[in-house]
Amino acid sequence: MKIEILVYVYLAVCLAMIGFNIVCIFLFSHNDRETEESRLYYINLIKSQFGKEVLDDYHRVLMLKRLTHVRELTAFDKSLEILYKEYPGEVQTYLRHMEFVFMSLANRYSRRNELQMAYFPYVISRYRLFYGEDLPQLNHIMVDLLKKPSVYCRENALNAIYSMGISQNVADALKIVDTSGFYHNKKLLTDGLMSFTGDKNELNELLWENFEEYSSNMQQAILDYIRFSSGNFQERMLGLLKEDRDSEIHFCAIRYLGRYPYEPAYEQLMKYAEHEDEMHWEYTSITCFALASYPGERTIEVLKKNLGSRNWYVRLNASQALENLGLEYADFVEIFEGNDRYAGEMMRYRFDRKKLSERRAAT
Repeated sequence: MKIEILVYVYLAVCLAMIGFNIVCIFLFSHNDRETEESRLYYINLIKSQFGKEVLDDYHRVLMLKRLTHVRELTAFDKSLEILYKEYPGEVQTYLRHMEFVFMSLANRYSRRNELQMAYFPYVISRYRLFYGEDLPQLNHIMVDLLKKPSVYCRENALNAIYSMGISQNVADALKIVDTSGFYHNKKLLTDGLMSFTGDKNELNELLWENFEEYSSNMQQAILDYIRFSSGNFQERMLGLLKEDRDSEIHFCAIRYLGRYPYEPAYEQLMKYAEHEDEMHWEYTSITCFALASYPGERTIEVLKKNLGSRNWYVRLNASQALENLGLEYADFVEIFEGNDRYAGEMMRYRFDRKKLSERRAAT
């Protein structure tokens, strides 16, 4: 009897799961049809305003009414995405005429739950709705979002600020995020800064001017951004390297000087590369990789010596740097035939990996 009860229970559960799946399929297909209909509706509605110097009042009122609903804003976003591929100029003109509508929507979405709050600045950043405009009311709304515990709110608000292209607003926004007490990933900050649409040189100088006002984590993000955006900071990076700073700040400076060679920095880099204290292997490892930008006999000699380091990362970066300097298999005969097992194994690993990559590229 107990076995029969278990079988009936099992069958009931299976039937319930089948019913649940059928209902979900029906609801999802129904939602997809509605979304597609909304998308087509907005495409035709937006295209009807192309070429007009001033949008119809009815159109503005209608859009303000409909776009207060997240579902409608999502359909509008998808419609813009489709239209932008075919009519980029017309879409940008249309959006400029819609600024008043979006300012009104910004006020309304600022009072929603965090998920809905986060979506609106995403739309702003995606289409650069307020590029080049310093709007105090909108900035106030974005600042409020920067103080939210939700990373989506903070990240999307930052992206919206980047898209406006005002350097001072970006510098101020980073300070707010930095002092908010909420962790924000360093890579997100660097990638976001890379998307900045304004004058990057102006932003770089402003961030450097305010550098000491940021925490170490934010400083690292800023230095990484500067490394990818400007080659005019070699002297200042060397200055950081000579100062008593957090090791991560030094690492950022070393990476910068590896990307943009600066002859006065060579001796400082060699001090790290020749360091024999294995407690500071990170300095040696990162510097070895940077030395690929400083060719010369002394560089090659130090890199070959570091092939024998007990630390795998030091050996790996030294071998990579030697390869980047153009050394071939014949240049390492003495290493392969020598007694340094670490160095020999690393270079065999490097050349085997290179051959494998070449073989894959050939096929």
